[in-house]
Amino acid sequence: MDKNLKKIALAFAGFSLAASLASAKPKSDPMEGFEKGVSNWTAVKTNWGDGDKSTAVEASADWASEGRQSLKCSFEPTSGKAKESATFFSEKLPFTDISPYDALSLDVYNPTKSTVQIALALTTGSGWDWFESKAYDIAPGEKKTVRVELYEGALKSAGSKWQFSADLEGSDDLRRLAVKFFIPEGVGETFAYIDNIQMIVE
Repeated sequence: MDKNLKKIALAFAGFSLAASLASAKPKSDPMEGFEKGVSNWTAVKTNWGDGDKSTAVEASADWASEGRQSLKCSFEPTSGKAKESATFFSEKLPFTDISPYDALSLDVYNPTKSTVQIALALTTGSGWDWFESKAYDIAPGEKKTVRVELYEGALKSAGSKWQFSADLEGSDDLRRLAVKFFIPEGVGETFAYIDNIQMIVE
């Protein structure tokens, strides 16, 4: 093959590969970055009557995975049970039709000296149906991106008898987004951070 033709062919192949890789990347749209404060988010505290350990939320510049602020999620010491939860949520989301999306992700930072776990829960429809992800371990001092697939039979709900085998339903009517921290025995009053909540479409 002529050298010039070979160069053109190689250049075209490289361009095609780059275009293919670019098109393979998932598209993401921001759901929440906490840059405008946290007035839309709240801690459950005692409001749900289930022993939740959350106490407060606030915007914090102490850590952020993008932008300048994150959500600081504060919780009480655990009372001796093996694992207790602290839940933080919003019912005033920037958009409520998430049917075009395949997954949800967020960044989390655990500054405590213990491994905590985090799960996401989406509430949809007029029946306020609850769909919760499995819990992900966040090691002491770890900063991690957690991704939750919405349609791979990995959520639990009343319809799945609380087994992790459900897909998200009612995705065109998202009512609440909740973040649950599961805290092991012996963790004192402390906090963790979340940031950069994204909706992802492949």
